[in-house]
Amino acid sequence: MTPTMPPIREVDQQQRAHLRRRALGGYRYVRLRWRVLFALVDGIGSVFSAAARLLAGLRNGLPPDDPRRILVVQFDHLGDAILTTSIFAPLRKRFPQARIDVLAASWNRAVFDSAAEVDRVIVCARNRFTPGAGLSWIPATIVWGLRLRQHRYDLGIDVRGEFPHNVLLWLSGAARRLGWASGGGGFLLTDNPDYVSDRPELQSRAALLKCLGIDCDDGLRATFRPSAAACERAKAAWSEMGVAGQDTRIVLHVGAGTAAKRWPVEYWRRLVDRLGAEGNVAVALVGTSSDGQTARTILGNAKPPHAVDWTGRFRVDELAAVLQQADVLVGADSGPAHLAAAVQTPAIVLFSGTNSMQQWQPRGKVVHTLRYEVACSPCHRKTCPIAGHPCMRGLRPGHVLDTLKELLGARPPVDSSGNPTVQMLPSATGSNL
Repeated sequence: MTPTMPPIREVDQQQRAHLRRRALGGYRYVRLRWRVLFALVDGIGSVFSAAARLLAGLRNGLPPDDPRRILVVQFDHLGDAILTTSIFAPLRKRFPQARIDVLAASWNRAVFDSAAEVDRVIVCARNRFTPGAGLSWIPATIVWGLRLRQHRYDLGIDVRGEFPHNVLLWLSGAARRLGWASGGGGFLLTDNPDYVSDRPELQSRAALLKCLGIDCDDGLRATFRPSAAACERAKAAWSEMGVAGQDTRIVLHVGAGTAAKRWPVEYWRRLVDRLGAEGNVAVALVGTSSDGQTARTILGNAKPPHAVDWTGRFRVDELAAVLQQADVLVGADSGPAHLAAAVQTPAIVLFSGTNSMQQWQPRGKVVHTLRYEVACSPCHRKTCPIAGHPCMRGLRPGHVLDTLKELLGARPPVDSSGNPTVQMLPSATGSNL
């Protein structure tokens, strides 16, 4: 078969080194200046912290082994928040009398509102991840840390490994502070396990729990429980679309957190057209309101009768219900893929070369990851600096359609452990739609 796309040009060794990020010197930062800065900060801070801990230990004794007030900090993206839901059931089982609070952002609070084990969600409207916040998150972090002191937390947990979060935990006065030193500020913590680069995120969360005497040998699982009202709205939406009992419900998440993770719009359009030709399918396009133009371009002026634009229509809990009632999700490495895995809906993840696939691929009952092999991965870029964006253009619509047929057939692509199956598409792939 004659290739329709030229082979990916070789990326020279210097460019590869520039694009690929590795954890060096115990820090996650790629730039040398940040590693040097936090090495100095941590070196000086450790001296003062050791003296302060000695004095605190003489006055107050050791932190409690049976905390009654627990704080979990999670400000960042939807997918990260969904992964963090995996720690709540083990925490509740180990500390049944404890109160569990989550300090969250406005965009991920719905994830924690759905967790039955969480007693209270506190929303920090301005943090490092707030769009357009500038540097105002710095005083906000200090204010929030001091404000949290009134709750007298016995245990504070940061799952991300951020220097500002470690500062916040220290300012909160939590007697025991658990997190990562890989972002700097390890001296502000009482417990920090070794950071392992590229380790699956759920295993990293299990490593944090191990510091508390919680063993998760059978693995952690992210969960999401849509409300009854959300389930009713999702049911009404599918009914409004005219879905028949024999129709296969396919959700396409056509957006992504960054441009580097987006699948080409023309590929989405080809996939929608081919799905319509298969018959007995109902295709729903989802995403944020900003993905509306993408969805309209995919569907075109003559909107196909088997497909509908639902971008910007649903809140997080409603989207979870939509996914729960679907047969499969197809989408990029983004929050909805983790959401589908959390509600046990099969997912096909179109993984770019941006992140470490081993670290960030969703984990669920049936997850199939497609990735086009490129030399510059992982680059951790928000936009692709290479002409043609090869890591996403190499994932052809035909590959996705074939995987859909396999997944929805008698032989779902999942191994016996429930881990995602991965199909690495070679760089010399020929035409496939």
